[in-house]
Formats: sequence, structure tokens, C-alpha cells
Amino acid sequence: MKKIVIIGGGFAGSYCAQHLEKRFAVTLIDEKDYFEFTPSIIRTLIEPGYLFHIQIKHHQYLSQTKIVIEKVKRLTSQEVHTANHIYPFDYLIISSGSGYAAPIKSSSIVINRAVELRQYAQRLVQAPSVVVLGGGIVGVELAAEIIENYPHKDITVIHSRPQLMDRLHPGAGEKAKRFLEAKGVKIILNRRIKDFTEEFKDTPSLVFSCTGIFPHSQFLPPSFLENGRVKVNSHLQVLNHPSIFSAGDVNNLAEEKTAQNAEAQAKIVVQNIICLEREKSLKEYLSRKRILVISLGEKRGIICFRWFSLFGRTAAILKRLIQWKTMIKKNFIFFNFIP
Repeated sequence: MKKIVIIGGGFAGSYCAQHLEKRFAVTLIDEKDYFEFTPSIIRTLIEPGYLFHIQIKHHQYLSQTKIVIEKVKRLTSQEVHTANHIYPFDYLIISSGSGYAAPIKSSSIVINRAVELRQYAQRLVQAPSVVVLGGGIVGVELAAEIIENYPHKDITVIHSRPQLMDRLHPGAGEKAKRFLEAKGVKIILNRRIKDFTEEFKDTPSLVFSCTGIFPHSQFLPPSFLENGRVKVNSHLQVLNHPSIFSAGDVNNLAEEKTAQNAEAQAKIVVQNIICLEREKSLKEYLSRKRILVISLGEKRGIICFRWFSLFGRTAAILKRLIQWKTMIKKNFIFFNFIP
């Protein structure tokens, strides 16, 4: 049985493992021992117990996969090296994801994992004010979640672009801005984050970093990378390495880095590995616009699709349904999902 090594257990990596483990000897290497529904991690800052609704241990949904909880140090064209072991492969899937950097001070909080975020719940209660660095989707969702639960807290969102969530339809950013300002959130646009370095250096504010996203590619050879991201062709193969694939946030495809897109890419990777084994033509990954759901607290949100955006309760319900569906696929059911 041929060997497949998968680096990263997020949306792309976990999907590949689930759909390949019955055909191949699969090894999943991840720094954490669980899958996490990352679009909902912000809720754990307000409700720490919510963590258990969005996480499931890898071994609970992967019955035939070897699960390795280690950090990848480097790789060659035939092996993956961790600190303690070497894992040879016939096929490799790089799905190590991405994260946020902390640009201002070491005490700023980075929105990466729920288990890290929920420990700040008590600090949030005590903080006199909150500063959110970055007005993209994550920054907007964070500000909305906090102001909904702490309506008298002084909250400021700082964004370097002329509108919030500037990569989406302009109407979505305007709807989010109106919602937040109506709740009392201060929005500062067209200001670079680094301009506020000195201002917030010694502030008592709780500072959240939702900007400076970077791919987790530090263990990869420079020849694999372009601006820090893995170079792939239309079949999601790493350039010049036909048996190595990459899916999700870490690759250089020019599309939104979302959970939906990561899973869509993973489907093509799975199909193409099987095609290679059967000596059939490979399938191409076609990037396309997909529905985005932005939460504005627990009961409101914005649905975006192409040039359309809709504000209201429907968005909040839809996001919970997506979360519920995702976790069911991982063989993990929870209830009370309608807000």
C-alpha cells in the first residue's frame, strides 16, 4: 500500500485524510491533536465552553490514519522530517494553513486558535477598552462579538484601507460599518497599523491582532515558494514535483483564503492522487466565487455572494448550520445550534 503524508489537520488536510485513508497508508502530521472549525473560534472569547462545539480529536474521525503530533522541521522530495522521526512518502499533501502575526507588542492577542483565545476571556471582562487591529472579516466579527456582549466597553477598529472588509463587495463593508458604529464602535480607516505602534505601546487596552496573515511555510525549501506561499499548478501539484500537492491557505492560488475554498481544493487533490494511481488525466481546480457568511455577534450577520450582500438574522443561522454540517461530517454532533 502506497504511503501518503499530510502536513496540517485543518479543513484541507482533514478532508484529504478522511477520503484517502481507506485506499492508502495515510500519516497526518499536525501540531495539534484536533480538528477545529476555525470560522467560529471568536465565540470562545465570549463563551469559553463553546470550544467543545467546534473541536474534535483527529483520532475520533480518522480510524485508519496514523496521527503524528509533531512540528515538521524540513522535507525532501521523498521524506518529511520532524524533530524525532522521518516519514517517507509516495505522495505528500502540504496543507499547513496560515496564521496572524502580532505587529505592535508582545502582549497583543493573535486570533489563531480557540484554545489560545479563550484564555483571554477574563482579561476581556476587566479591560477598560479594546483595540482591534485590522478591519477584514475576522476583525469585524471580533468587534461585533465583543460589543454585543460588552455594550459599554470602548472599542476601536483600525483598518488600513478605505472600507471595512475591502476585499468583498463594498455593500458588505458599509453594512458592517453601520452596524458597528450604531453599537458605539469607533472605526478608523485609511490608517496604517504601524502608525499606532507608539500610541498603543503602553496602553491598558486589550489589543487584538487581526492583520498580517502569513502562510505556515517556514519548513519548506525556497524552491517550493513564491512570496512565502507554495507554488502550484492548476492540478494543485507543487511545481516540478508531480507527487507533491498543496491545498488551502498555504498555496499561492489567487483566491480568498476560506474554509470553503480549502475544502474545495482538497477534493481536487484527492481526485488527482487517485487519477495518478489509475494513470488517468488529472482534474483542474477551477476557482469560483462562493457564498461567504460574516457573523455580527450571535444573532446577526451578512451573507455575501459576488456583488450581492444581505444583512440580518438569516446569516447567523446559516453560519451555525454550516458549522453543524461540518462537524457532523467529522462524526461529531452537537445540538442547540440555532441562535
